[in-house]
Amino acid sequence: MPQRRLPSDRLSWISDADLESAISSLFSSAKNTIQKAEKRRERNVVDPFYSVLIASSFELKTIIELDNLQDAGAALRGISNFLGEFHQKILGSINGWNNHDSGYDLECPMKSIIAEVKNKHNTMNSTNTEAVISDLDTAIRQKKGNWKAYLVQVIPRSPYRSTNIVRSRGVYVIDGASFYHLATGEPNAIHDLFDVFCDMFSLTDEICQYCKLIMLGSLPPRI
Repeated sequence: MPQRRLPSDRLSWISDADLESAISSLFSSAKNTIQKAEKRRERNVVDPFYSVLIASSFELKTIIELDNLQDAGAALRGISNFLGEFHQKILGSINGWNNHDSGYDLECPMKSIIAEVKNKHNTMNSTNTEAVISDLDTAIRQKKGNWKAYLVQVIPRSPYRSTNIVRSRGVYVIDGASFYHLATGEPNAIHDLFDVFCDMFSLTDEICQYCKLIMLGSLPPRI
């Protein structure tokens, strides 16, 4: 596969075109979800007790504020689901990596690695997690050679780099920083991606700096 990197790329391990495509797709999905939130709320049966509770808890004063908050709640649940797809698109655009989708998310024949990508450690319950691990175990057993499988939790339970084997033959649970390092060869790839991610959105300096503080408590530190 030809090298995708260009001299003008923001990140050395992914082209600007692939980066911008992934971010544009994520942003469009988020905006579309927000636009549909009001219609979803109008179609669904609204709990009046819930409405009173959130109006009181958030000290809302107007109907517009109440409607906006209820729409935001509906939209946020959908938006969080798109972030896992975003990371899959980013990782699948790295040289040597491909989006797989059927059975698992990513494959890198050069490294003999397959992976399933989840945005947060709590995206799945224990039953779902065990099912994914079992599917990954089955997938590598069907391949020729010494393949490994990774369940990637981009945002781990604790902000530490960790790779834990969960099957004797080669299935691992890994945090996002460690997996981005494995995929790109750059130890701080996920942090560099986050910095570019912030720069490509229209954020105030205050919000941008606050989000970077959140990153410090959510991702393993740079090395």
